[in-house]
Amino acid sequence: MSGIRPLVEDILTKLSQVNVTNADGYATTLYSRLWNNQLRETEQGKGYSWPMPAAFVEVVSPVSFEVLGLGFRSADIGIKIHLIHEFLNQDGTFEQDLTIFDLRDQIIKSLSQYCPTACGALNCISESNDSDHDNLVHYVMEFVCNFIDSKGSPLEEMNEDIIEDLDAQVVASEAQTETQDNTYFIIPKK
Repeated sequence: MSGIRPLVEDILTKLSQVNVTNADGYATTLYSRLWNNQLRETEQGKGYSWPMPAAFVEVVSPVSFEVLGLGFRSADIGIKIHLIHEFLNQDGTFEQDLTIFDLRDQIIKSLSQYCPTACGALNCISESNDSDHDNLVHYVMEFVCNFIDSKGSPLEEMNEDIIEDLDAQVVASEAQTETQDNTYFIIPKK
C-alpha cells in the first residue's frame, strides 16, 4: 500500500546510484535531495553548499486525482528533476558546457521506464536548459507516471497478505483444443 513518500524515496534512491565525476575529477555518486529552490538560495548566498553535480526532485503540483473507489485514487503525476552542475571553464571551451548533457543522458538512462512504488513507468516529457547562467548550470527534466494512492483506503489497515494475493500473475496456457481458438489463462496461487 502506498502514499507519495515511497515514490519520492524510490526516485531519490535511484538517482543516488548514478555514478558521476565531480569538478575535482573524482568519481562519486550523484547527490540527490528534495527540491526546495536550493539554486536560488545559493545564488543569494543563503542556505548550504552541497556536492555537485546534484539532482533535486520536485513533485509537480497541483495534481488532479481520479477516484477509483474504496479510497483508491489515481493521477498522472509529474516529477521534475533539477540537475545542477558547476562549470568552471577549466578546459578552455569558454562557456560551452557539454558535461550537463552527459549528466542528462545518465538520468534518462536511469529513470526512463523505471517504476517507483505504486507507479507505472516514468517517461520524460519535457526538458529545459538555463541558457543564461553563471558557474552553476541548471537543467530541468520533467517525468510523468501514473500513481495509485491508497492512503485513503480502509484496505490500507488490513492485513497486507490479503492485498498481495490480489497481485496475481497471468500466465498463458499452452493447452488448447481443436474446436477452441481462445487462449486459456491460469492464475497461479501463491
